[in-house]
Amino acid sequence: MHKLVRAAATAASATALLALAGAPAEASATAYNTRTVTLAANPKEGMPNACVTREIYLAAGDYTWSQVLGGARVPNRDIHLVAGWYMWNDCMIPYDGYYNQHSWLSKQGSATATLADTGRLHLSGTYTFGSELAPKS
Repeated sequence: MHKLVRAAATAASATALLALAGAPAEASATAYNTRTVTLAANPKEGMPNACVTREIYLAAGDYTWSQVLGGARVPNRDIHLVAGWYMWNDCMIPYDGYYNQHSWLSKQGSATATLADTGRLHLSGTYTFGSELAPKS
């Protein structure tokens, strides 16, 4: 009987450890590079850019890369990436009376990929901006 209790306790411990370890990270999860900022109603060229930067490891594959501004997900583009570490930058750049949103994705030894909303964004208030990379299925 004692051996049965010990075996049950060992099995319960092993199950608990597996539950704590969790499953491997899902390779198909969308990645985000975003920041929330308050934007001036009448920006001037020369004011500081609002930027967010992160380093991220990306699996090889095809992605849809979209800029994020509030609930909008445009512009976007399809992009093929090789596996590796990337620097991911997103900025709101002030000009005289408006903003442009720019995104860059760079990997050492590769050309820098860009995504830009060069329309005149007349914004005022608090916004979440940046971009997202969604693996294509």
